[in-house]
Amino acid sequence: MTALTIAFVLFGIGLVQAMLLNAWRDVWNARGESTSDEGGTAVGISMVIPARNAGRTLVPLLQDLFAQDVPKDRIEVIVVDDQSEDDTADVVRGMMSRWPQLTLIAAPKPGKKAAITAGVAAARYGLIILTDADARCGPSRARTIAERMIAGGVDLMILPVRTMGTHSFLGRLQEEEQGALAGMALGDAMLGRPGLAFGANLAFRKDAFVAVGGYDGDRFASGDDVFLVARMRKAGRTITGCADTSCLVTVEAEGTWAGFITQRIRWAGKMRGAIGYMSLLGAVALLWPWLLVAVSVGYPLESLFEDQGPETLFLLIAAWGLAVVPVVGLVRAVRTRFQQPSTALVTALGYLCFLVYAPLIVGVTMVYRPLWKGRRV
Repeated sequence: MTALTIAFVLFGIGLVQAMLLNAWRDVWNARGESTSDEGGTAVGISMVIPARNAGRTLVPLLQDLFAQDVPKDRIEVIVVDDQSEDDTADVVRGMMSRWPQLTLIAAPKPGKKAAITAGVAAARYGLIILTDADARCGPSRARTIAERMIAGGVDLMILPVRTMGTHSFLGRLQEEEQGALAGMALGDAMLGRPGLAFGANLAFRKDAFVAVGGYDGDRFASGDDVFLVARMRKAGRTITGCADTSCLVTVEAEGTWAGFITQRIRWAGKMRGAIGYMSLLGAVALLWPWLLVAVSVGYPLESLFEDQGPETLFLLIAAWGLAVVPVVGLVRAVRTRFQQPSTALVTALGYLCFLVYAPLIVGVTMVYRPLWKGRRV
């Protein structure tokens, strides 16, 4: 295979990826914010929080959920204690006396999926909204989600998660990474190709969850998000995404490199079981830039003066542009919607860092299962 042919293939892969990224960006730019000024919704909402060792983060979240602009008789909050070893249960009980719609139940067995299943079973209402115990949200979140799901006849809605870091390189790296993930996950969902989702912010109908069997038979400890999406999609359920910032939740970035690496090993581990369009796309996105690097570094300078040398160089430069520019455009669209500052150079550097550590983390997941909140995942 000639150098020109290789360069042309790399350019072609980059062009296809750029078209997909630009489609995601256009969806993010086109979707407007909610303009509803209603003070509530006609449907009952059950907000389920699986919680393990969450005593430090639960109070701010519960205060956010108490402040939702939905009539109190149409919303309930169920905290499912996943065998916590701290004061999680005491924190919830301390607020229950002043909040009749707040309930605490114990998970029947360990694991986030078991906790969610128990919360769904205990829910009085047909619309379930999942929230991680370390997240924060705005007062219109529950209402906006309910209105969007009812209007669209949606069975499962993929919702945005924003990461907020400290003013550090590590914090900004996580913000940029989450911006790209949110752009991909919600972009594909809004284009009718749902795959990736975020367990920290997910909504579905209780009857749909029961109909697809919930998490029955899942062998991975994590993946309560992507595996449920896969089951819903296989069952022909209606799935969409919502990029409205009224629906988003905010989570803090990991504060240490050890926490950052462990979290990503845990996230990557569940993708071993998520075979399909999104996993194939992820593999291409990780491997193609490395192949581009290898070809670019190995291309001899003297070849520039041979036949087809200028054409080959042009295709390689164009491929590099297709590798970086669309990513910057997508992340910029997401960060603008998230009301976060966006700088093309910072995003490009974050993307290059991601290309370095992501393949290494994927390799580690093949031989190592990290501890998360005292459990092996």
